[in-house]
Amino acid sequence: MDGAAVNTLRLADLTPGKSAVVTAISGAGRVASRLMEMGFVPGTIVEVLRRAPFGGPVQYRVHGCSVSMRSAEASCVSVETDSLQNRTARRASSQLELAAG
Repeated sequence: MDGAAVNTLRLADLTPGKSAVVTAISGAGRVASRLMEMGFVPGTIVEVLRRAPFGGPVQYRVHGCSVSMRSAEASCVSVETDSLQNRTARRASSQLELAAG
């Protein structure tokens, strides 16, 4: 990646305003299936929109949709960040917002 720092972490560890690419889904079969049904599949760009106070749900943007989930479920999603992917995610997000309205 031409010197770009790659950082692999859990989706639950990302802070609002950050984006990443899903690399893997773990957890019990039912949880993993539900996450994939919601659009959290490897290769997908995810952006953290906001965190509810006191450990409440976190709101994410995935495939142009807003999705909220608890930290326990978000911990089952492995993501990878680097500066190039973050620029790409912001650009794609902006294009989706322009197209939506």
